[in-house]
Amino acid sequence: MQPSGARIWRRLQLTLLAWAGTSVFFTAVLLVSDLGGRKSFSFALYANAVHFALWTALLPLISRSARVFPISGKKKGWNITALVVIVALLAPLVALCHWAIIYWTYFPYRSTYPSFRTLLQSELIRFMPVDTLIGVVMVVAFTGWNAWKALQEERARSNELARQLAVARLDALRTQLHPHFLFNTLHNVAGLTMQNPEIARSMVIALGDLLRTTLKATGDQLWTLGEELEYSDLYLGIEKLRLGDRLVLNYDIEPSATRALVPQFLLQPLFENAIRHGASRMAGPCEIRLRASRQEDRLSIVIHNDGPTRDPSRPAPAFGVGLTNVLNRLRIYYPVGHSFDFSDRAQGGVRIGMSIPYRVSVNEQSPEVQWVAKETAESGGAARAARWTLQ
Repeated sequence: MQPSGARIWRRLQLTLLAWAGTSVFFTAVLLVSDLGGRKSFSFALYANAVHFALWTALLPLISRSARVFPISGKKKGWNITALVVIVALLAPLVALCHWAIIYWTYFPYRSTYPSFRTLLQSELIRFMPVDTLIGVVMVVAFTGWNAWKALQEERARSNELARQLAVARLDALRTQLHPHFLFNTLHNVAGLTMQNPEIARSMVIALGDLLRTTLKATGDQLWTLGEELEYSDLYLGIEKLRLGDRLVLNYDIEPSATRALVPQFLLQPLFENAIRHGASRMAGPCEIRLRASRQEDRLSIVIHNDGPTRDPSRPAPAFGVGLTNVLNRLRIYYPVGHSFDFSDRAQGGVRIGMSIPYRVSVNEQSPEVQWVAKETAESGGAARAARWTLQ
């Protein structure tokens, strides 16, 4: 990619600034140390300006040489030799041109050096080590700069690959989650087809609404907890149709918590797990309680449900697709910034607690809102369990 005009102009400005600063600095060194043999300030400044202007003009050549002959890889020895030869050729060439320009332009010491040859015999050998050292320093500087740029590019590539891998894993997890939920819901619909065709029909309609929302939820991997609750409402409405009064929902949600960003489809697998292992196994009412609150810079979400009491002597069951999916996505989004706790309740059922960083969208302009749960009549008189409304 070619640099833009603004970048070229910026580089030119920095180069001219470096040339001027170096010329002034070495002029001061010559005058203070008397290395210049008591030369006047004007001549010392002019001589250094010409000297470093020549080296500045050679910057593109030296930069390209450092790229073509990197001091690494299999040809390291050959490349170092090539760079030494280049410096050995450039140093006397710069010195010769330097003194030639000075002698034939502004040189107030012709009485001391009556001819250009006399000047070369005196000054060329004297300043050759300085030019050689300058060439070596410039080669080393460009080599280090190229190595640093290569390191930054490699880090950028690694970060991009890691980001792409994380996105691919998230997409795979979402792809895994949707069929899992769909098959479970269709299984429930099939079970009600013969027992209660009207409810089965309502569930199919509600399922269509849910799938439509799912298809729209593409692009961003995060949305607000309020949006997540709206989506979970569609799922809970389907389960309310199936379970009726056996499913009791209770919510305790702080207004500020609804603005927090959470991974999409975070709560639905948790609700599904609570219903599948709670209400579906109980003859009487089963309460599912959701509590969400902001605790300084953290978002705390707790879900617990009624259910059968597990025999302590039996090992805890392994996580299924839904819980494993949630846990894996938390690990991707918040590698070291999340907690996930799953435990049995003494009175029966389970408790799931999560804590993630509290973050809001940079475009979030809506005020904090109060949410309450109520039932509304939809789909031919069927009740949807958790329709969220603004207060």
